[in-house]
Amino acid sequence: MAVKLYIQRHGLPCFADSVKRYVGRTDLPLSPEGMAQAEQGAARLMDRGIGMAYTSPLSRCREFAEIIADKLGLPAAIELPGLLEINMGNWEYRPVGEIKDTRPEDYKARGLDLAGFVPEGGESFRECQIRAVKTIGDIAAAGQDAVVITHAGFIRSLLCYAENHDLNDLFYYDVPYGGIFMLDYGDELFKSIRVSRL
Repeated sequence: MAVKLYIQRHGLPCFADSVKRYVGRTDLPLSPEGMAQAEQGAARLMDRGIGMAYTSPLSRCREFAEIIADKLGLPAAIELPGLLEINMGNWEYRPVGEIKDTRPEDYKARGLDLAGFVPEGGESFRECQIRAVKTIGDIAAAGQDAVVITHAGFIRSLLCYAENHDLNDLFYYDVPYGGIFMLDYGDELFKSIRVSRL
């Protein structure tokens, strides 16, 4: 059975400041601009036969998914822990500049091995990718076209798998706030798959 999954990044969160930080599982709320991005995203998803919505449990995704589900006339989005962003461990919400200055060897090691590097207490992008593939596979196996609200790191790792792209080059994929990628499955999950951007 063919299944279309619309993988969408949440909208712009509310940040406390303009400092560039490692943001994984810090639970930031959706900003007013992020809410507007949800409205725009819903308009792009209208009349596509979507029957279900799934979301990461974090507020920026849940609030975004609530708007999407309401506009599309769907049941409340189902929260799945498997859709969480990559776990940044003890790097979580710390400024990038601080890590670069205080942990230069770790900062360099991550740059050389994005796929495999694990911050203390966190996970690697390879681990995130394994989780992403399983979670999206489970959603697709339900056999219903769906919208899935999740995070940039999760989406990039998933797209690398779907298109057989080097995970160390995951920033090849531009995943803007509110961006939507369609995964079009054939009869076998991840055996016959087409990725396109709305």
